[in-house]
Amino acid sequence: MDVSPLQVIGYRQDQLNRLYEASETGPIDWLVNSGARRYDIRDKIVFNDTAWKGYFPVGQILSAVANRIHAGFRKRFFRENGILKGVTSDSDFFIRADNTVEEVVVATRNDKLRPGSNLLLKYTDLRYRAFYDLLKVINKNLLIGKVFMGLSFPDGIELFTFAMVREDSFDEMTVEDHRELYELVAVVPDLALLGGNWTMSAVANSTHRQDVAQLAFDVKPDGRVEGRYLFVHTLSGQMEVEKTADHLQLVDYTPLHDEIRAIDANYMLGKWISDQRVPFGPFSLGLLQAEPAGPGQSRYGFYYTLRRTEAVRRATAVFLDRILNRRLGVGLTFNEQMDGRYYAGDTDRRPEHLQSLKLEDGKACQFNVTMTIADLDMFVASPEHRAELAGTIQFAEFRGDRNVLLQLEPGSFFNYLVLNPATEEREMRYHIRFKHRGAVFVLDGRKYMQRDRKNDIREILDDYTTLFVQVIEEASGELQGVALMKFRTFESVAALVSMAQFGLSFTVTGTDNPAVKAAALTKFNALTTRFVFHEYNPLEF
Repeated sequence: MDVSPLQVIGYRQDQLNRLYEASETGPIDWLVNSGARRYDIRDKIVFNDTAWKGYFPVGQILSAVANRIHAGFRKRFFRENGILKGVTSDSDFFIRADNTVEEVVVATRNDKLRPGSNLLLKYTDLRYRAFYDLLKVINKNLLIGKVFMGLSFPDGIELFTFAMVREDSFDEMTVEDHRELYELVAVVPDLALLGGNWTMSAVANSTHRQDVAQLAFDVKPDGRVEGRYLFVHTLSGQMEVEKTADHLQLVDYTPLHDEIRAIDANYMLGKWISDQRVPFGPFSLGLLQAEPAGPGQSRYGFYYTLRRTEAVRRATAVFLDRILNRRLGVGLTFNEQMDGRYYAGDTDRRPEHLQSLKLEDGKACQFNVTMTIADLDMFVASPEHRAELAGTIQFAEFRGDRNVLLQLEPGSFFNYLVLNPATEEREMRYHIRFKHRGAVFVLDGRKYMQRDRKNDIREILDDYTTLFVQVIEEASGELQGVALMKFRTFESVAALVSMAQFGLSFTVTGTDNPAVKAAALTKFNALTTRFVFHEYNPLEF
């Protein structure tokens, strides 16, 4: 019968029963396993004839239990002295039941079976003799079996029906398939093709694939790759992505690391594994696999597949998007003060340079601004996230004048968490125009909002409060100097007062409704929270 094994492994008990009843068994020698193993890379098919791989019916209690403990079963058949024999075992090889197989004929219909040929599997070990199986070989890659409890055929009580296959998809590969494909077929991934979303599925000794995580890789213009994971739709974090001569390596905060090789651009194999050598194995137990790592030693870990998919989003992101998508029709204003040191004549704006400058070599500078978001809905939806600026800027000394206090000129603005296309990282940008002695100057300031330090929650505060500045004459484009400015937080009583004033300065415009005002503040905060969780993942610290 022309039935695909890939389809039947998803059948329920009633579907398997109908297929068994409707089928005639093939020759008994179709059961014999050759030991061959081959792979169809294009269609992602495994042909594994080292043994028949078993599948309990979908929805049946044994299927649920097997998946819970990541276990399965297998049967291997061979001829010995002209007798067809077999071994039934669990996939961890703790259970081994020897058996023989012979052809039997049901002469008349009874309440269990219709007339016709069946293959009778009898267990020869004393502890299993109270059971027997009836098998039908549907085709060379699929058999259907029924388990009976009883000492003799055909008087047993039918317990359940199962399927067994020689042919499977890559998504249902065995631990042995994974090892052979990883070592003999897979190659080091091309970083340039890595970008996108990937679903991780456990390679275990259970019979049905289980998706356990989602990975996302972001390839930056400079060739760096940022990696993020979402484990069981709940726990998320960042990973360091490193390419070695042998594999792609992912490193996170755990004592294990990932080793990945690619089958093609859309399918990869991985191991989440420890370099620690332990004195057992090599063997596998459910999700835990062990592999040789020297004489009498093994390293242990977890095997998986990765297939390119659409992004799967955590519940937090879905909740925040609901807040951000609500239209309110209001505006928002708030005040900000930043102060620091201005270094006239210095033309090096690099953050590492500015952070190395001595305070005594610079002159005090400060700006006090009101940020106006005329339409909060537009502000959130627009990629520029632009607010208009008004206020003052002052320098202890600027172009030879002391204690300079100037009003901001029209055209001053602020961009909140705007994407820099060159780096693909988020920034906060300040474009402050001011006029001094008839000439217009621009304070061009940037906060670089990206995670650089691992497991350091202080980085969020540092990035949000540190502004790297250059001052340019607008007409000529000539660089006048640089500055490093800070939004003060906990440094002093004055800083605490300033921070409190910042929090109290948020004012919702365009409504008198307290509920709408609260929703507007929540919407602005949700924009911040979504970014912080995506970029910094504070729950990981």
